Amino acid sequence: MKREAQAFFSAIQFLTRLPTPAWTGWEVGRLDRATPYFALVGGIVGALCGAVFYIASALFTPAIAAILALGTGIVLTGALHEDGLADCADGLGARDPVRALAIMKDSHIGAFGVVALIVILALKAAALTAMPPLLGAAALIGAHGLSRAWLYPTLKALPYVRDPAEAKVTPISRDIVTGEWVRTIAFAILSVTPMIAVAFAINPLRLIGCALAIACTAITVVVVFNVMKKRLGGWTGDTIGAQQQLAETAFLVGASAWMSI
Repeated sequence: MKREAQAFFSAIQFLTRLPTPAWTGWEVGRLDRATPYFALVGGIVGALCGAVFYIASALFTPAIAAILALGTGIVLTGALHEDGLADCADGLGARDPVRALAIMKDSHIGAFGVVALIVILALKAAALTAMPPLLGAAALIGAHGLSRAWLYPTLKALPYVRDPAEAKVTPISRDIVTGEWVRTIAFAILSVTPMIAVAFAINPLRLIGCALAIACTAITVVVVFNVMKKRLGGWTGDTIGAQQQLAETAFLVGASAWMSI
């Protein structure tokens, strides 16, 4: 139990700026064991963002509530994934894989990165403003949780393409562990359950939006996966961040469909 608790808190340490117990510590290989908990940590981040969105919706306009919710997520995660998205957008503008990796390693953000961030944030804000407060709050839990659940199969299926000596973290093992898959799937299902329950309570037909949100996320991940594989031959921290952001956005956009029902 202590080993699993350490893995969970390690996922929190890596993905967020939330405090963790002092006894958690850190050791080589801990991040590898933490990956199945990415979806659970994402759900927690989504729940906090959802709470802000729901409360702010009672006080301000939908647009302000959406911006505050998105800002909360950025603060909680230290813009970890947003930074990856910007670097990835800049890097993939180069045709040569070596050049692309060099650009992504550069801390400066170029035009492609800025535009990517603006478009992604605008899409997420627009999707949230289209949803009722409670549904939007529940959708944020699903978006954050499911988008991070998809990181696990990507990390296992593709190799890390940078020199391990240059890695900021220990590269993830590609060994298949049944228990890790079970936890990942369980936490993914848990993260989307609130949205399904809220949508059904409002109008069962809105379950169409739930199905579309999950489908959009899966399609987005498959596309990003193939781009990583063909353009770079594997993943980096930046491409993983980009995958998470695009999957989260796709989920929210899908969930906002057919709001007139």
